[in-house]
Amino acid sequence: MRIILISQYFFPEQFFHNAVASGLVERGHEIQVISCVPNYGHTGFFDGYSNSNKRSEVWNNIHIDRAWTIARGKSKLCLALNYLAYPLAGSWTVWRKVKRRPDVSFVVMPSPVFQAFVGVFLRWLKGVPCVYWVQDIWPESATYALNLHNPLVVRALKWICGWLYRQADCVLVQSPGFVPLIERFGVSRSNIRVLPNTARSIYRPMSPDEASDVAKLVPQSGFRLFFAGNIGESQDFDTLLKAAHILKDHEDISWVIIGSGRGLERAKQQVTRYGLDARVLFLGRYPEERMPSFFAHADALLVSLKDSPIFALTVPSKLQSYFACGKPVLASLAGEGARIVEEAGAGLVVPPGSPGKLASAILDMKSASEAERRAYGANALRYYKRNYANEIVYKQLEEALTDAAAVRVDPVNPPIKQ
Repeated sequence: MRIILISQYFFPEQFFHNAVASGLVERGHEIQVISCVPNYGHTGFFDGYSNSNKRSEVWNNIHIDRAWTIARGKSKLCLALNYLAYPLAGSWTVWRKVKRRPDVSFVVMPSPVFQAFVGVFLRWLKGVPCVYWVQDIWPESATYALNLHNPLVVRALKWICGWLYRQADCVLVQSPGFVPLIERFGVSRSNIRVLPNTARSIYRPMSPDEASDVAKLVPQSGFRLFFAGNIGESQDFDTLLKAAHILKDHEDISWVIIGSGRGLERAKQQVTRYGLDARVLFLGRYPEERMPSFFAHADALLVSLKDSPIFALTVPSKLQSYFACGKPVLASLAGEGARIVEEAGAGLVVPPGSPGKLASAILDMKSASEAERRAYGANALRYYKRNYANEIVYKQLEEALTDAAAVRVDPVNPPIKQ
């Protein structure tokens, strides 16, 4: 199939759907991406990119066209403008860059939901059936992230979200808990499918000897906790660092943080305030290809989300990557994410926003025998292979895209659902 992948985020930003796009290419499909100038996790654009530079490029046989973008910056105003710019700029990019009619569009939707407008525009422009893959539920994600309380604004957001969800020919959701939240907007259950995330094939168990290239970057003794990914408000770094502060006297416990984000500077300030500079190491961003090498040196991997009803329905995409590397997991999660870690027997789970309980769980994992920790890792890898392996997820995705591509849409007068 000829597929247009629509998302604000794409390579060199490190998002799970980079791997999904590559996987679809490997399975014989043609992919064109309509994304933004890369800026996620930065206050400005990535080095070498701008609104006038590298707006188009080819990566892994995927053609990428980037829409004009307002960088996320540091303020909520900049973030809101970043969200609002893409529907217009992305639609303009579709108008200019999509020459041949694709078989289907595939809108990958971590926040914001407004990305879907570009898919709806393409449906109107060329009669292209549209599939969403919903990673964050709106409007709840927006009201939480932007701290929105004005009832008129919230009501308008709900109307927009409902209208957008109803325009899709198929809505894929990453968690079963999302299904009723899509149905409430009048989307038929028959148009909703659960499609979990997967991990890139680069994620695999590695021994420290295989990963000697990063040995000099991380501690080689004591109990080592690793966190990888975005450092933002949603990841609840306050709880992680409060737990680190509680364990301050345990000098053999080290925390290795790989990644960046809007909350990085604040996290560094907290570490200094707690007197943990020698214990908490911020290594910055590294290519995703190196993550398995870092994880090879970890005794346990950390995953956390804030205590929020909407996050309780979410499965953090890093969980699949952690599982694929066969390492024990320490999870500060509720709901679906917590259920999966417990069901897999992949590690220890504590309620979100509970630094004392997290500190206790860390000590429990630290005092576990090497055999017990290996068992946690083996359970994680086994669960990944049974539920989230590439061949399982890609097959389900291909079926959804193929079914949607069979839908006939009149580009002059497409059905617009109320």
